[in-house]
Amino acid sequence: MKIKSKQLIIYVSIILLIVLLSVMFTLILTKFSPIIAFILIFFIFAFTITSIYIHVLRVVSIISRSILNLEKHIQPSDDPFRVEIDKNPFLNFQKINQLFIHYDDVINKTLFEQEVIETKLKDLERINIFKNHTLDTLLKVNHLFLNLSDSNDYYDILLKSAIEVIENASKGSLLLFNNETNTYKYHTCVGYDLKELQKVTMTLEETFLYKNSIGNYEDPIIIRNMREFDLKSLDSLRNESIEKAGGMEIEEVLSAPIVIDGQIFAIINIDSVIPNAFDEVDQQLIHFFASQIAIALKNKYLVDETVNMSRYDKLTGAYNRNYFEKILTDHREHALESLEPYAIVLCDLNYLKLINDSFGHSAGDAILREFSRMITSSIRESDVLSRIGGDEFVILLRNISLAHAEEKMSQVFEKIKDHRIEYQGSDLPVSFSYGISASPDDSMIYDILVKIADIRMYKFKEKYKSENPKLLSIINTM
Repeated sequence: MKIKSKQLIIYVSIILLIVLLSVMFTLILTKFSPIIAFILIFFIFAFTITSIYIHVLRVVSIISRSILNLEKHIQPSDDPFRVEIDKNPFLNFQKINQLFIHYDDVINKTLFEQEVIETKLKDLERINIFKNHTLDTLLKVNHLFLNLSDSNDYYDILLKSAIEVIENASKGSLLLFNNETNTYKYHTCVGYDLKELQKVTMTLEETFLYKNSIGNYEDPIIIRNMREFDLKSLDSLRNESIEKAGGMEIEEVLSAPIVIDGQIFAIINIDSVIPNAFDEVDQQLIHFFASQIAIALKNKYLVDETVNMSRYDKLTGAYNRNYFEKILTDHREHALESLEPYAIVLCDLNYLKLINDSFGHSAGDAILREFSRMITSSIRESDVLSRIGGDEFVILLRNISLAHAEEKMSQVFEKIKDHRIEYQGSDLPVSFSYGISASPDDSMIYDILVKIADIRMYKFKEKYKSENPKLLSIINTM
């Protein structure tokens, strides 16, 4: 290895220092032989200073390697005065002060990078916790969906779950889209007076989401200075309702759309009384939440549609024959065990074939829909209306005797018998005949009850037509 001039000067200086120290101690220890004392002291100082020098070189070498290893994992410094690490520790020893300064700089950069990594890990942990929480929420909601409940409790669960897991969230609300009014209305909330909020409706263009989205209103947004936004964007009446509901104390809102088939079906607002409460991670979390909820809701509506098709007559909205038979089977078992009375009412629309032939099937469909609507509005919620044929319907009246069933149907008939619907300039009659049988008054066997009701219905129809001949002539002359 070639020895450079600077290295040679250092080596010579060290040797001269050792010699000087040895001479000084030799003069002190004059009682020994001067030569022996000098040699002894020379070697003592030489060993000590050489050991110190080697140790320092090892420390410098370790620091140099540490810096090189650290700089492999961080961005290289742009500092023009930073020390270039040399593989020769002796050269680093000559600029050891700058080396330690650079080492400190690298350590600080490494610590900063570690903080960044720790922050990212915390964000990932937040995301994982939120995703697990979202899955738990979906399980709860899907359980309600599977029970085919008409309750809207799942909206409460959705909102509360989002508030629980979003940091700094304290309140919230959920708005649903109304197809009839083309507006959004508050459906549920946490921390507010719902009655006051429900006085407030907004079009999409008036919502926080739309006005702060810069065109892309299908992604979540953070709304700062919420009070100022409300005062600028809403009229005095709506601001008054929001203030009464407790909304004016909110500093910040995280607003996310629930999008189904390109339509914003609902808007979920997560609120905080703390300024700068939400960040980009919260936006990612609520976006994930809203996306998963949108999928669950869409699946629910598909299931509901399938269920409706399997239960209801598409034209009239009454139960179809298959589902009515299932209801009746369950009801008969209950009636036999409890001896609860019930009535079967068979109904047949008068002159429907003539109306179809004269005005078309769309006119007959209108008659069927109107009849179903009027019967449904005239019976109890516990009673059941089913369409079992083209113009034939059956009504199950629960917990009622034959006498009370006859009285009830007499009132319904009187209400409907003169009813007309306007169709393409003509007033078409909604006319029907009916027959009643009851258990246990007539029989406890369903097939016999149906036959009895059928016989009574045709007797009623013959009597009705003979007593109302003008109705047939009115239809014929239209």
